[in-house]
Amino acid sequence: MSIFFCVAFIIANLTTVKIMEIPFVHMEAPAGVLIYPLVYVLTNVLAEVYGEKIAQRTIMLGLIADILFVSFTVMQIYLPSPSYYIGDPHIAYVFTQTPRILIFAYISYLTGNLVNARLTTIVNKGTTYLRAKNWLVVAFSELIDDTIMVTGCYLGLVPLVDMVIIILSTFIISVIWITVAQPFIAKLVVWAQKDAPDIYSA
Repeated sequence: MSIFFCVAFIIANLTTVKIMEIPFVHMEAPAGVLIYPLVYVLTNVLAEVYGEKIAQRTIMLGLIADILFVSFTVMQIYLPSPSYYIGDPHIAYVFTQTPRILIFAYISYLTGNLVNARLTTIVNKGTTYLRAKNWLVVAFSELIDDTIMVTGCYLGLVPLVDMVIIILSTFIISVIWITVAQPFIAKLVVWAQKDAPDIYSA
């Protein structure tokens, strides 16, 4: 489960370079929003099944993996290429943007996920309305993350009005994503609880 967490985070940060526009509703959002809510879902499951400390360790593991990814993708920009290779401008266009995106993604990621893990632990002390409580926790954590990330990544690069649209669009898409995923989260928690020691040791 930790591996899926790290992979989802890396993919989300890379695809955030692209700002997509949803026709007819004038919504704009980073393409990374299509997978990023999975990071919160997995954090939620990890905290609920294994506890807050394990969730925090997984968050740090994801951060280390992404730092390694960014380091090598930025380094490749400065490596010499043979004369017949024509991809350098395209690679540079994508990966020169990733350091700023990922710096603020780290901040929003750590803030949002640590809040998610903490609140999940708090709400799960009770026994009623756990699914609804966890949904609210994930949604609130996502809003914190979206606000920090979009503000840090796009401030000065896109008009202020569009930045607000991006924040709200990203949050709406994330909430829809999380809501649709709720039944599967419940099944994932049951599955993880049944084989928790074996899963974690793997």
